[in-house]
Amino acid sequence: MLNASTEFTLASINIVTDLMTSGFLWLLLLGSFGGLLAGLLGVGGGMLFIPVITSYLHQYDISSAEMVKFTLANSIALVFMSGVSGTFRQIKMGTWQWKQSLTIGIPGAISNYFMTQAIQDGDWYQKEVFQGVFLGFLGLSILNMIFGKSKSSSPTEGKGKNNPDIDEQSTPYQFSLIQDWPSMLVGIFAGTIVALSGLGGGIIMVPLFLIVLKKSMHSATALSLSIVPILSISALIKYISITPTHQISSYQTGYLLWIMLIPMLLGVIFFSSLGQKMATKVPVVWLRIIFALLSAFILVKTLLELYS
Repeated sequence: MLNASTEFTLASINIVTDLMTSGFLWLLLLGSFGGLLAGLLGVGGGMLFIPVITSYLHQYDISSAEMVKFTLANSIALVFMSGVSGTFRQIKMGTWQWKQSLTIGIPGAISNYFMTQAIQDGDWYQKEVFQGVFLGFLGLSILNMIFGKSKSSSPTEGKGKNNPDIDEQSTPYQFSLIQDWPSMLVGIFAGTIVALSGLGGGIIMVPLFLIVLKKSMHSATALSLSIVPILSISALIKYISITPTHQISSYQTGYLLWIMLIPMLLGVIFFSSLGQKMATKVPVVWLRIIFALLSAFILVKTLLELYS
């Protein structure tokens, strides 16, 4: 008869073996890339995580509605972690705009909760509808990044006293319902998008911060990344607490699949802060190009899957 220490060792070996055979290195690489993009573009990384999760879930025999819920839950878990990692770096640097983040994030978290509840209460949100929503917002993000205009930055962006990003971050923020209602509407809209698409909300927040709030590109991406955890926390708790119709893995909490999440989360944690650090040194035009090209690539990939 095996003692407790031996049983624990064997269980640990089994977990490591299962992780390695589940494509650990490939998932770690994709999680790292997603985390890097999250910090660089302020989008939470969901635009990359969604196709990866969807492809991974195809090995399981689950219904269309359950496929959507598993996809949303695990994508939201990843974008939540990327946002938390990026926010910790902002706190460390003293650039976290927590008052404005809460002003936008709290209304968004409320709208996210109710939309997630609506999805959980029925099977109306099928895979085809989900993909249509996902594609729609990818298309909008491409158009906004190509044709949208943001507040101009100085040639010495990130290095001098005339840097508008530094000015925005150093200006004390005071809440005003009259002045901040557009920001709150952006949060409500973004929270709904997180629930429906599994994206971090940045894919819609960044363009709206540029257009509605007249922020510079770097300030918009930094603010967006700090709001992502607030928007996604209510949905994440919901998906953890609910028992799925299908139990598809031994390493599962609610709709979260740890066999897939662990390697991707490791990549997200280590690379999202690196992406945020790089964002201050990358010219705005290149941020726009990277954002638009990545969105276009994933849009085409999703369209091919939808009509194949």
